[in-house]
Amino acid sequence: MPRSLYKVFFCIAFAVAVIQLSSAVMAQELPAVDPVVESRLDELLNNAGGAEEVAAELQTITDNLTDTTPIMSQVRTLTYLSMYKAYAGKVEEAYAIHSRVSRLADASGIPDAIAEAAANHIELKLLERKLTEAYTLLNEAILPLQDATLPRVRYYIHNLVARVYSNKNQYERALEHLIQAADAVDETDDSRTHIRRIHIKLRIAQLQTQLKNYDEAIRHTDEALALAESLQLTDIFYGEILLQKAITETDRGNYDDALAVYQQLENYFAGDEENGDLYGIVLNNMADLDIRTGRYNEAEELLNRALALAQEHEDPVSAELIQFNLGFVDVHQGEHEQGLSTMKTAVDRFRDTWIDSEFEGVLGEYAEALGMAGQYQQQARILLEQRDLRDKVFSLELQKNLTELQSLYDNKDKAQQIKLLQQQNDLKQQLLKNEEQRQLILTLLVILAAIAGVLVYFLYRAARKSNLKLKDANARLADQSIRDPLTGLLNRRAIQQELERQKKEARQTKREDAMILLDVDYFKRINDHYGHTAGDAVLMEISRRLVEVSRDSDKVVRWGGEEFLIYLSDAEHDAMPRLTQRVLDVIGSQPVSHDGHTIPITATAGFISFPFADLDNNEMDWEETLQLADMALYAGKVYGRNQAWGVMELNEPFEKARKRLETDLPGAISENIISVTVIHGPAQE
Repeated sequence: MPRSLYKVFFCIAFAVAVIQLSSAVMAQELPAVDPVVESRLDELLNNAGGAEEVAAELQTITDNLTDTTPIMSQVRTLTYLSMYKAYAGKVEEAYAIHSRVSRLADASGIPDAIAEAAANHIELKLLERKLTEAYTLLNEAILPLQDATLPRVRYYIHNLVARVYSNKNQYERALEHLIQAADAVDETDDSRTHIRRIHIKLRIAQLQTQLKNYDEAIRHTDEALALAESLQLTDIFYGEILLQKAITETDRGNYDDALAVYQQLENYFAGDEENGDLYGIVLNNMADLDIRTGRYNEAEELLNRALALAQEHEDPVSAELIQFNLGFVDVHQGEHEQGLSTMKTAVDRFRDTWIDSEFEGVLGEYAEALGMAGQYQQQARILLEQRDLRDKVFSLELQKNLTELQSLYDNKDKAQQIKLLQQQNDLKQQLLKNEEQRQLILTLLVILAAIAGVLVYFLYRAARKSNLKLKDANARLADQSIRDPLTGLLNRRAIQQELERQKKEARQTKREDAMILLDVDYFKRINDHYGHTAGDAVLMEISRRLVEVSRDSDKVVRWGGEEFLIYLSDAEHDAMPRLTQRVLDVIGSQPVSHDGHTIPITATAGFISFPFADLDNNEMDWEETLQLADMALYAGKVYGRNQAWGVMELNEPFEKARKRLETDLPGAISENIISVTVIHGPAQE
């Protein structure tokens, strides 16, 4: 090779090395900050006083900002001011300040500033309880966060992202971001370092509890407590750490250990006026443990103390809930009339003030109390109300999830496009800069242009690969959307779509199908006595048994909670009692073994042929048919459980019997409007 050509390649290699070195140095530079402003903001966090004091200090810091103040210190100050306005209920002012922060950050082009401004937007949405909107905004913070360098910004945003993912039950992803937040804290050594480190450990313990990794959760709470004690920060964290430890021990069924921790908390909070709300929570939780373990006198004493505390702090909501629990204790102790009266008064108030998803759980406990008192007709009415509320909540949640999934898809697609455009724009700017610097060397320009072409090609390939991965992920997501995550069975949405499709097609072939709707007996008692992990094990074992006893053509569905539906294709009408008997036998013949416990299980069912009595879809569609099966199921609940009621024949014209069937199944049975058969499950010891 000629010597002159060697010189050309040497110059090219040297130029490329200089460019790479400059880029590496720039990537490691931290954005400038004002040490005085940062110190005042840290001090504000460490020694937060009253609301007026915080507002005055924040306003003073803001008023002293100038055009020469580093962008990052301006962004942090204005973000804090925006959040304070939102906490004070001045939402419009908060969003106006956020708009100012966003313009400032975008104009600077600093990734840390852009990420922190986006995080401020997410925080405002969380304060408004708009969790789905906050979720769809995550990429606006995550994308610039990849290039952010300030440890404070990385800690704050990873911590915030973890909180949003935790709200959406995506605990593994939340844990990943908490670990990255911990890495950012390890790069700091200031007045906030130890506080942030303890906070991260406590957050990880909460997530590990939700993931049922209880040993890891306890390890992190113990480490957090030891660190707080060694740094003399127990006045900030002691109560919160022990409360989390008690919750973890309760969730994994270690009631004695949990009670011991709660007793420590009781001694700690006793007489502490500032933490009266936490003290009330401790007393309530201790009472719940006593109820679970049959110590009703102790539970009553704790609840009365909690009630006095709630009344002292003028907290009517907590007081009403405590009254409800006191009524439940009375029922357990045999004082049925007094306890049910107290519970009914509370339920009537909750019905008008509580959201449906929380009120539905209260109805379940009220129904259990009615059953304990032998008031089965009233129990059936409350159970029907609970079912209707559960269906309503399910429909609202389904619509919300569909909207969320669509927004998530649109957001991801837009983020991919923005990222690709940013990469292409950066590449073009670099090419222009290289052209200006090396315009005298024509050969070098040609080579650089060729390199640019290769980079664009590989960027295109990378983008195409990302899109293929996104398409595959969406396909997996579509399958997951029709499967129950715990049992792997089809979910309610899947069977609804299938039956609606059959209804619209109005098939010409005459085929007789059937439905068996089941509800696990005393499932809440299983959860309370053995723990939620045991409850999950029972649901999974029942699912396995139902799949085992069903044909390949049948569809086994987790209908919701502890309810299951078997949809049988080509099922002979006369064979239904025999098939249902097999289902009851396979569920109730063998108990479930879990963690050294033998858990007896039975189920109550309602079954019916579809179409019922040769009625077509216009007269009685699948939903109305299933409603009959559901009413039959609840009749079985009222008359003793561990049995199945089958709606077999219609003995009067449908138009004449319709209204009675929709409102009063027992009456229709007694008047021989329909014929039913009752099948009993295996005898239990």
